[in-house]
Amino acid sequence: MYVRRAFCGFRRKSLAMLCAAAFLSVSLCGCADGKSGTYAEDTAALSALGEIHLVAREDGSGTRDVFAQLLGFDSSGETGASDLTASSAEIAESTADVVNAVAGDNAAIGYVSLASVADDESVKILEVDGYSADNSDYPLERTFYLTYMGRLDELQEDFLRYVTGEGQEIVAESYEAVSGSSTFLSSSPSGTIKIGGSTSTAPLLEALAQSYMEINPNAEIVIVETDSTDGLTGAMAGTYDFGMASRELKSYEAELLEQTSFAVDKIAVIVQKDNPLTSISADMLKNVYTGEIILWENVTDNE
Repeated sequence: MYVRRAFCGFRRKSLAMLCAAAFLSVSLCGCADGKSGTYAEDTAALSALGEIHLVAREDGSGTRDVFAQLLGFDSSGETGASDLTASSAEIAESTADVVNAVAGDNAAIGYVSLASVADDESVKILEVDGYSADNSDYPLERTFYLTYMGRLDELQEDFLRYVTGEGQEIVAESYEAVSGSSTFLSSSPSGTIKIGGSTSTAPLLEALAQSYMEINPNAEIVIVETDSTDGLTGAMAGTYDFGMASRELKSYEAELLEQTSFAVDKIAVIVQKDNPLTSISADMLKNVYTGEIILWENVTDNE
């Protein structure tokens, strides 16, 4: 069997120079422990980039929701506005769209699932508050969930047991597993499972589904990539057997849906590979995405 897929829509360079250069380093990097501030190897080149081109995810994206929440600009208090992302931001409908937009524009900045760019040489992953994305203290972290309504049938229950058991070996290859791997024996039920939602979560679910179907060839699993909100809504409506979500459930969603965590992911902040920036503070990142900072030359101030 096969997965049918539908589309809707790291180097902290330490400076060992003479006293004058060391003073410049402190000015750019913030505090001495390197846990805050912004750093660029060539500030003149950074200034030459001009205006910052923001790339953000669409409303409904779990990645956007968590990114704004963790940085503290998740609610504007205005009807219909999910956060304070600047209106000038280019809206990307998927993880791939963000990567493509940033890779093709040296003045762009975006955010995506770390696993999606871990081996992508067209973009650079920035440190945040002095921590690389593979560090346990990195501040932009979220959980992946599978959600569902009511009682699971035999096939759905079998697949979920695999995902949270033996499937954790696959999770641990690119993400942080939520539990230890355990032996899995399938009852080999037949049927089709339709899973929809988060584009950040989809690649991992595809890998898990493919592996499960090798164990149980009687099953077919269909993955539909949209966004977290659609996945949750679809699970509530019965459109999907499982909804994929890369954010925490809102109170009304949690009241209606069962949720199972299966992976922990980092949100990577990315720029084009030739952008001189290597590190940014969380506060500066917030100011960039809310439009308070619009020029690259101003991404040298420290919080």
